[in-house]
Amino acid sequence: MNLKKKHISILGLGNISIVLCRYLTNKDFIVSGVTDNKIRREYLSRLGVKVYSKKDVIKSIQNADVLIITAPPDLNGCPIIRNYSVDIIKSNIKWIGYLSSTAVYGNHYGKVVDENSKLNPQDKIEFCRLKAEQDVLALQSEKNFIIEIFRISGIYGFDRNIFRQIISKNIRPIYKKNHFFNRIHEEDIAKTLVAAVLSSRNSGVVNLSDDLPSSQLDMVLYASKLLNIKLPKVENYDEINNSLQSSIKRYWNNNRKINNSLLKERYGSLKFPTYKEGLLNIYKIMFPDF
Repeated sequence: MNLKKKHISILGLGNISIVLCRYLTNKDFIVSGVTDNKIRREYLSRLGVKVYSKKDVIKSIQNADVLIITAPPDLNGCPIIRNYSVDIIKSNIKWIGYLSSTAVYGNHYGKVVDENSKLNPQDKIEFCRLKAEQDVLALQSEKNFIIEIFRISGIYGFDRNIFRQIISKNIRPIYKKNHFFNRIHEEDIAKTLVAAVLSSRNSGVVNLSDDLPSSQLDMVLYASKLLNIKLPKVENYDEINNSLQSSIKRYWNNNRKINNSLLKERYGSLKFPTYKEGLLNIYKIMFPDF
């Protein structure tokens, strides 16, 4: 019986790293990763993660047998593959998980999309995501890696949620007819990645999104009802879209419903199947006395 613990290297200890590393260390994996963020380094070290600086990426790769790449792409694709592919190929890594985005699907005018749907990126950020996916998959021509691409919808969780926007009055309720956003709780991302690492046999693409694509307004109204806070006046997208920043407008220009059937087939049901369960859980943590 092989009792050797899997060593997980996470390149890009970003926003979801605390939740992800907590899940992984709770399963008694050996976890290392890379970040220069001082606060994150200190917290992750307390969790038992071996944290390297960005100049020591190779040290995290050398002893790993599983690699998770969460670092975002740049204009030329995946910087991890571009700069460290030789080191990855030389390592003992057999399974690679890459965190991408459902943005690569582009606009499907409210229709349902799955992993086999046409990719229709429209702007440079979406093209960069797609190029990064291709960079990672190209490693298979160099070595027989098992590579799984996780296309992730809009992430929310304890630190990033609609409650904080409403309380800080940084909320702008907008209505757009027949428009859908897709979301996933950070704990469901972590839960899925732990299951994927434990298996280390699945390849290809899988969408990480919950069961309920819905409008921005539906989620805002649900959150404001829990908070018992009156919202600003709801605005009609068609009347204000010319005044929106391009970075915000990009989200509104894409409209699709993400099918998550493959996710549940591979990794089971979600802990928070819709934003309602997810937000209610966050609300109870943020406001335990209510």
